[in-house]
Amino acid sequence: MDPTTHSAGGPTRPGSPADAIDEVVPAQVATPESAEALAALLAEAARIGQPTVLRGGGTKIDWGRRPDRVDLLVSTAALNRVVAHRYGDLIAIVEAGARLTDVNNVLATHGQWLPIDSAFAGATIGGILATNDSGPLRHRYGTPRDQLIGVTLATTGGRLVKAGGEVVKNVAGFDLGKLITGSHGSLAAITSATFKLAPQLAASQTVRVRCVDGPQAAASIARVCASQWEPISIDVRAESNRPSVDLLIRFSSTADAVAAQVREVVEAFGRTAAAAVDVVDGDAERALWLAQVRDVWASQDLVVRCGWLPASSDSVFSALHEIEAQDGVRAILVGRAGTGAGHIRMSGEPRGQVRAIERLRAGRPRIDHVVVLRAAPAIKGQLDVWGSLGDVEIPMRALKRAFDPAGVMNAGRGPV
Repeated sequence: MDPTTHSAGGPTRPGSPADAIDEVVPAQVATPESAEALAALLAEAARIGQPTVLRGGGTKIDWGRRPDRVDLLVSTAALNRVVAHRYGDLIAIVEAGARLTDVNNVLATHGQWLPIDSAFAGATIGGILATNDSGPLRHRYGTPRDQLIGVTLATTGGRLVKAGGEVVKNVAGFDLGKLITGSHGSLAAITSATFKLAPQLAASQTVRVRCVDGPQAAASIARVCASQWEPISIDVRAESNRPSVDLLIRFSSTADAVAAQVREVVEAFGRTAAAAVDVVDGDAERALWLAQVRDVWASQDLVVRCGWLPASSDSVFSALHEIEAQDGVRAILVGRAGTGAGHIRMSGEPRGQVRAIERLRAGRPRIDHVVVLRAAPAIKGQLDVWGSLGDVEIPMRALKRAFDPAGVMNAGRGPV
């Protein structure tokens, strides 16, 4: 086949080093201009057996296993519209290639927003849904999966399939949208999505508590979660080379409600042995939370995603010190303290990083769902980035066969 054309879905171009995925350069890159063209591309790729990868903003393109080869890279860059904003119903329909920042700029004209946050400035709606990636807003609003009420998919059978609806209280049929969210492009391509929205918040302040050590941080987290306070985010930052732990408690609501709750929190923690308690707002607050979600990705260090029970927070903090002491790996944890989910950035020798991941997966301490998101290809060659799928492996592989019988989607990068 001529590398500059494709028999379906329009013209392509040869892949370049800038398109590489874990140092593997795709043979072709296509940018379909419609959902129908995208479906046709996938059907043709399945017919001739082309390992295919989907790309939105490319911010998470290095997540997953290292592919053996990529014959076709499909960009959703041309599918970038806010198709509809039904502000009276707090609903928006958005194409997969639209950037989250651009979408929220459009929604802001009617005082609304899509309450999803991403660590990546160029993240697209399709990429966010495909990875179900979330940030501090998860505490109040849940993950992107929880904001989704409808989705349109392009399948390897060449069809466009719609699931869900365009109203919030739509519960008819199988929830295909929630199934496809977090599938990492291994089943089908998201072409557009329908979301429930939220009104923009009037005021915001963050109480920052620097706890002297892990046990005090764990007790502080438990105290906040058991209280009547209603923070929008409860986040934590801990490092393997220092005993203190930073706890960030953000309130966003009306100005009076925010001020009242912040006053209570400051008074409550001011009576403890915390090393410091201060209040951050305005530009300083925005910079604080931007750093909270982006610092873990600020270098090319290895990054893992993991989960834990909030009640086990102290043992998670202890694990960071254990990793540095026994494996020689510097570790930084940034996560959602109230839900027990976050990221650990590791720096050090590759052999030590691999041992640290194996230690976490072995349950010392109890940390679940340890998935390697960013790592050098050499490290990916020494372990499975996804780890054991456990009891869900059989049904997940059955879904893979049903959606992608040719096995071309995501070029074997996982999770199935």
